[in-house]
Amino acid sequence: MNQETVNLIHQAQSGDARAFHSLVALYDKRVMTLAFHLLQNEQDAEDLYQDVFMKVYTNINQFRFESDFFTWLYRITVNTAYNFKKRASRYARVTISDENESDSLDWIPDPNTALPDNSSDVKNAVMNAVKKLPQKQRTVFILKHLENLKIIDIAKLLDVSEGTVKKYLFRAMEKLRFHLKDYRYA
Repeated sequence: MNQETVNLIHQAQSGDARAFHSLVALYDKRVMTLAFHLLQNEQDAEDLYQDVFMKVYTNINQFRFESDFFTWLYRITVNTAYNFKKRASRYARVTISDENESDSLDWIPDPNTALPDNSSDVKNAVMNAVKKLPQKQRTVFILKHLENLKIIDIAKLLDVSEGTVKKYLFRAMEKLRFHLKDYRYA
């Protein structure tokens, strides 16, 4: 964590609203991206984003500099997303959307990998396969492959062992391979 971030955290802990807004500006895009990947719905992600930063604002004094601020913030985001999904599953939700509106994870495979001409079909198949993963496997997959976090950092975020993260990743990859077996190409 750089000294500027440390100073902003100390100032925010002292009640400086400008310092808090500066912290939000440093991390807002990453939190919003993670929220969208976890919830797969733009409106829900916006709600989650607000909830996360309200929790951070309320609990900034509990940050003890024992981990990176980024790790602490991501952990709040992931935990808030889990709670959001639990609440949402208790209620039947009906959504009305435009037929042309796409439900996108905004996920694009590795740019170094050549895609066949039907890349939008592959992208849709990957999105659908990721959506089918159990919540913990999906979260670990997103943190690893979309957020590019290291296994040790994911373990800290989720408060699990590195072995557990590897197990979730392995199982997620097995399920994705199964769901995407028709899209394999030489």
